[in-house]
Amino acid sequence: MVAVCYELDENFFREEVRCGFTVPELMKRCWGAQLKVLEEFDRICEKYGLKWFAFVGTLLGTVRHKGFIPWDDDIDIGMLRDDYEKFLQVAPLEFPAGYVIVNYDEDDHEYDCITRVNNTRSIIFDESRLSEFCSFPYPAGLDLYPLDYIVEDPEERKAHKQLHYRIKQATELCRKILAGSGPLTDKDGNRLEPSQVLAEISMITGYEFDLEKDIIRQLNILIDMTDSMNSAEEGRYIGNIGHITFEGDRMMFPRECFDKLLKAPFETGYVYIPIGYETMLKQNYGPGFMVPVIHSPHEYPYYSAHQKVMRELLKKHPDAVSDEWISKYL
Repeated sequence: MVAVCYELDENFFREEVRCGFTVPELMKRCWGAQLKVLEEFDRICEKYGLKWFAFVGTLLGTVRHKGFIPWDDDIDIGMLRDDYEKFLQVAPLEFPAGYVIVNYDEDDHEYDCITRVNNTRSIIFDESRLSEFCSFPYPAGLDLYPLDYIVEDPEERKAHKQLHYRIKQATELCRKILAGSGPLTDKDGNRLEPSQVLAEISMITGYEFDLEKDIIRQLNILIDMTDSMNSAEEGRYIGNIGHITFEGDRMMFPRECFDKLLKAPFETGYVYIPIGYETMLKQNYGPGFMVPVIHSPHEYPYYSAHQKVMRELLKKHPDAVSDEWISKYL
């Protein structure tokens, strides 16, 4: 049985005050477009027997608001590594035309240890596509986090996080060099050289870099390989290594939290949540997680960047879109 099926009438898209925060119509349409992507994502997962669940902010929204956190603008989904990898294999063959899967296989230089699934790569002007995605013209979708097994021994765990950090550091160094934005330094201010960093990573992992090929892509592949190096038998905890490395051990959860998935109301439909959701939320957000606190961890709304692009375009081509389009979406 498909968990995700959303019936969204025009009342859903009206501006609304939730928890004292005004959610404008355009954001409601953004939510609607994201839910349409989630429906399609769920269809594929159902077809191949893949398990997924609301994660981080979307898990909090599900439990506390039975939907989106009013000041949130994205959907966060978690998958255990095996299901995540299987999804990536079948997704390009299953999503309808126009959908975009963004990770290092699609764009080496934009990878941050997750996959993004969007309904489009660019702004939508076609009326039929606009209608399909709730009259929201900007890219909309979901963030997909691979979760791996984490060992119990704190020293082994520390070494795992240090390795992830070092590979990410090397990736950032290569990006800066390609962008011509100057050298990268360590925490003590010492200049880092690419050959030095790559040699150190090779010594630790045994991975041999091919300097004739894209180094950033090789580093991204290595991140996935090392993040997923622990077996299910070794793992006492489950989490996204990137989260744990940069946000702390509060982002790793006892493996029994994921023993079973539950269906929970989300807006006009449902999502899956781990059976240990309360443990996860208390650990991540504190014991008062049910008390709403207005906070957005990134620029809100995310589509303001797309609006900026459109405004710049209209300076050069003022007749590119109608006045009605401008009044609706800018």
